[in-house]
Amino acid sequence: MPLFWLVNEIDGKRHVFIQEAGVLIFAKLNASFAGFEGEFIEAHQLDATRARRVPKKMIGRVLPVEEVLALLDRLA
Repeated sequence: MPLFWLVNEIDGKRHVFIQEAGVLIFAKLNASFAGFEGEFIEAHQLDATRARRVPKKMIGRVLPVEEVLALLDRLA
Protein backbone atom coordinates (compact mmCIF):
# COMPACT_ATOMS: atom_id res chain seq x y z
CA MET A 1 0.00 0.00 0.00
CA PRO A 2 1.36 3.48 -0.84
CA LEU A 3 2.74 5.82 1.80
CA PHE A 4 1.94 9.52 1.91
CA TRP A 5 4.10 12.24 3.47
CA LEU A 6 1.65 14.78 4.92
CA VAL A 7 2.62 18.22 6.18
CA ASN A 8 0.35 20.36 8.36
CA GLU A 9 1.06 23.62 10.16
CA ILE A 10 0.20 23.61 13.85
CA ASP A 11 0.83 26.72 15.98
CA GLY A 12 3.15 28.19 13.34
CA LYS A 13 5.29 25.05 13.03
CA ARG A 14 5.23 22.43 10.32
CA HIS A 15 4.68 18.82 11.31
CA VAL A 16 5.06 15.63 9.28
CA PHE A 17 2.81 12.58 9.44
CA ILE A 18 3.41 9.48 7.29
CA GLN A 19 0.23 7.60 6.47
CA GLU A 20 -0.47 4.40 4.60
CA ALA A 21 -3.45 4.63 2.22
CA GLY A 22 -4.59 3.78 -1.28
CA VAL A 23 -5.16 7.42 -2.25
CA LEU A 24 -4.33 10.84 -0.82
CA ILE A 25 -7.82 11.67 0.43
CA PHE A 26 -7.86 8.54 2.61
CA ALA A 27 -4.35 9.30 3.87
CA LYS A 28 -5.52 12.75 4.98
CA LEU A 29 -8.72 11.34 6.49
CA ASN A 30 -6.92 8.59 8.43
CA ALA A 31 -4.29 11.05 9.66
CA SER A 32 -7.09 13.30 10.86
CA PHE A 33 -8.73 10.38 12.70
CA ALA A 34 -5.34 9.73 14.34
CA GLY A 35 -5.30 13.31 15.67
CA PHE A 36 -3.16 15.03 13.01
CA GLU A 37 -4.77 18.45 12.87
CA GLY A 38 -3.81 21.95 11.83
CA GLU A 39 -3.71 23.65 8.46
CA PHE A 40 -2.91 21.38 5.53
CA ILE A 41 0.26 22.51 3.73
CA GLU A 42 1.24 19.72 1.33
CA ALA A 43 1.36 15.99 0.70
CA HIS A 44 3.46 13.68 -1.42
CA GLN A 45 3.12 10.02 -2.27
CA LEU A 46 6.44 8.28 -1.65
CA ASP A 47 7.67 6.15 -4.52
CA ALA A 48 8.04 2.42 -3.84
CA THR A 49 11.80 2.60 -3.29
CA ARG A 50 11.56 5.36 -0.69
CA ALA A 51 8.48 3.84 0.95
CA ARG A 52 10.44 0.64 1.65
CA ARG A 53 13.05 2.72 3.51
CA VAL A 54 10.52 4.16 5.98
CA PRO A 55 10.63 2.26 9.28
CA LYS A 56 7.24 0.87 10.35
CA LYS A 57 7.50 2.72 13.67
CA MET A 58 7.34 6.06 11.80
CA ILE A 59 4.04 5.32 10.07
CA GLY A 60 0.80 6.63 11.55
CA ARG A 61 2.09 9.27 13.93
CA VAL A 62 3.41 12.83 14.05
CA LEU A 63 7.18 12.76 13.70
CA PRO A 64 9.50 14.90 15.83
CA VAL A 65 11.87 17.14 13.88
CA GLU A 66 14.84 14.92 14.70
CA GLU A 67 13.13 11.88 13.19
CA VAL A 68 12.08 13.83 10.10
CA LEU A 69 15.67 14.95 9.49
CA ALA A 70 17.03 11.43 10.01
CA LEU A 71 14.39 10.02 7.66
CA LEU A 72 15.17 12.59 4.98
CA ASP A 73 18.83 11.53 5.13
CA ARG A 74 17.77 7.91 4.85
CA LEU A 75 15.51 8.59 1.85
CA ALA A 76 18.10 10.66 -0.07
